[in-house]
Amino acid sequence: GALVYLNDFEGKITKFNLTNMAVDSGDPKTAKRIDLYENTTLFWAESSKKNGRYMYHSMEATIGQTTNNMWLYAGTGDYERIADRTLGVENLMLGIKDKNYPFYKDVDGMMQPTPLTLSDLDDCKDVTKDMTGASCPEKADIGWYAKLKDYRKVTAEPTVSRGLVYFPIYKPSSSVNACSLGDAMICGLDDECGTNISSQLGKNTGAQKTYACKYVGQGVLSKIIVYGGKLFANIAGQADCDSITDTKKKQECEDKKDLIQIDAAAGEVSTYRSSWRHNY
Repeated sequence: GALVYLNDFEGKITKFNLTNMAVDSGDPKTAKRIDLYENTTLFWAESSKKNGRYMYHSMEATIGQTTNNMWLYAGTGDYERIADRTLGVENLMLGIKDKNYPFYKDVDGMMQPTPLTLSDLDDCKDVTKDMTGASCPEKADIGWYAKLKDYRKVTAEPTVSRGLVYFPIYKPSSSVNACSLGDAMICGLDDECGTNISSQLGKNTGAQKTYACKYVGQGVLSKIIVYGGKLFANIAGQADCDSITDTKKKQECEDKKDLIQIDAAAGEVSTYRSSWRHNY
């Protein structure tokens, strides 16, 4: 059997019990009987048509080295309207923990006589401007979130590596030409605190020098792959080669302008999941 975590289009993260566990916790005093296929909603991103917080892409997951909790990572953004600049659009990068893993544990009140309130942004730490770790979630918080300004959207599944999580981001162009490509960037955050460490990915220059995330070109990024201490991603557009100072690397970039390749940030030296199995 397995515990399955799914995020849906409307911004909810739900946990499904596909195990043969008879009760929902290891404490015999508080444990409650559970059945196969039961589900409980861990989090809701307060998604609406106005803010556009739709989840088109799957999540990433890891066991936090500091908290030893299961952490789930997701991003929002209307992928079908990637260039949308409608007033009110505000997307998120999310890190949500399941402190009850590896047990099921009903948290939304489906097993209670009176349903509980769904956990949402009020139960998380806002780390939007945190560059130092000062806003790291506390034990009572269920995770962290970072707001994306200027109508930015997450364009693929996040990637976890060495205690960091990387999000591919797209910023729509403000040009009157509807066909103009927007900016692609990679946001690197601490996986358990949400602290923005994107400055370790390289310095932004020119019109992008104020960006909090690393600018990598114009177009839409794919999922980021970490290999050999580097980050790789395809871009539906053109990579930024002008900021590369190394002659050899700059030539490689110009030869393959639809492939992003930059050095990864320094992080914890530990393993992370691509997949795993937990026997019950």
